[in-house]
Amino acid sequence: MLRFFRFNDPYRLLFVLAILLLVGLSLFTFRQPLTLPELSQFVLGEMLNDDKSLYVEIVDDTPPLFAWVSELADTLFGRNIAARRALALLLIFFSAAYFSILLINNKAYNENTYLHALVFGILCCSSFDFFILSPQLVASIVLLFALNNLFKEIEFRVQRDETVFNLGLFVGIASLLVFTYSIFFPGMLVILLVFTRITVRKVLLLTVGFLLPHSMLLAFYWYGDHHHAFIRYFYVANVTLSDASLIDMNALWVLGAVPIAYFVFSLVMLNREARFTKYQSQLLQVMLWWMVIAVVEIMFTRQRTMQSVITLIPSLTYFITHYLLLIRRKQIAEMMLWLFVVGILSVSWIAKSGQLHAVDYNKLLVIEPSPGNIEGKRVMSLDKNLTIYVHNHAAGFFLNAALSESVSRHPEYFENVLLMHRSFEKDAPDLIVDKNNWMEPFFLRMPQWKNRYVREGDYYKRLR
Repeated sequence: MLRFFRFNDPYRLLFVLAILLLVGLSLFTFRQPLTLPELSQFVLGEMLNDDKSLYVEIVDDTPPLFAWVSELADTLFGRNIAARRALALLLIFFSAAYFSILLINNKAYNENTYLHALVFGILCCSSFDFFILSPQLVASIVLLFALNNLFKEIEFRVQRDETVFNLGLFVGIASLLVFTYSIFFPGMLVILLVFTRITVRKVLLLTVGFLLPHSMLLAFYWYGDHHHAFIRYFYVANVTLSDASLIDMNALWVLGAVPIAYFVFSLVMLNREARFTKYQSQLLQVMLWWMVIAVVEIMFTRQRTMQSVITLIPSLTYFITHYLLLIRRKQIAEMMLWLFVVGILSVSWIAKSGQLHAVDYNKLLVIEPSPGNIEGKRVMSLDKNLTIYVHNHAAGFFLNAALSESVSRHPEYFENVLLMHRSFEKDAPDLIVDKNNWMEPFFLRMPQWKNRYVREGDYYKRLR
């Protein structure tokens, strides 16, 4: 297999796609239950397609660009899980192919090979949740575009103003898909200071490129006089750190054990055997810096899953590929590649089947609600449990329960009562999930709605 992918033939990428299809579709995509991030995307996409404005009429902290991706996905696929995961698989293949071509075009290795596309794809099989359409997956592709511009800027022969501007622009766009990817902006600035002849002009170009997409969105909400909601529910909410991890750190270490081992092997091999040009040596150091920045970003991730480490995959791919190519004995190199592939797939499969006790996916997966008469209704939930939306559609303005508490727990503020009234006027729910009975003081201030609902247990039901 190693010899096959070492040929400089773009058609080798088709075999990478075939492997991803075989592994992804048979093991991960169709046989895995719904996850909480997917359910949240379903609900958000449906609310946006109900002609509700993000942050103004939807209380949620999802970054704006991915919110619109969710809206488009709902338009195209509805709640079809298989179609969404198949799209995610194709995006993973695009990432692997693009990164492979990026390394070849920038002469990162002494030989042109498509082995790194295979390594990239196999690394994305470390956990089933890589095959989920997520903001991390989409934003990681944008960061690959930024990495390409970073490589061009480091090569002294290709120093242009638009390269630095595009670098900042792509990082800015990525931060509107995953806000914590803003950490890559100061990271890119440090790399440019260390490895290039950067000037004040280029620092300003990088900064303007990063701020441009943010400024455009802020101007959009400012024009509608909704900038306060945009700042409150996007910037402030995403800056606030919270422990909402869906998978613990021990599970990340277990699932990443094989890639980490091969990364250590690669560092030893590179120190002993590698012979680089000055430019290749700089690229190696850049990929190390990229890994450090990615680790820092992961530490600040608010809702951590295995897919949160996707920003590490380019660096891991770069070093592991070097390790495999530097092994002199062909039989040993072939054996190490097979151990890499089989090791990652085996750990991933065992963890997915629930036989690896160190890896617990219970927080990530949606537990199907017990059968009942609550189905096919328009529901407004003030509870953190989203499973009510599995067989129902969202009504009202409140999606993120943690952010909604700032409204639902403070009926004494006029603006909160006004927002609740507007929510009922635009999309009155058939059912309100309210275990803490926060709606009662609101109904006292909204008498026109009080007589239309009756409380039964933890719910308010709308009278016919």
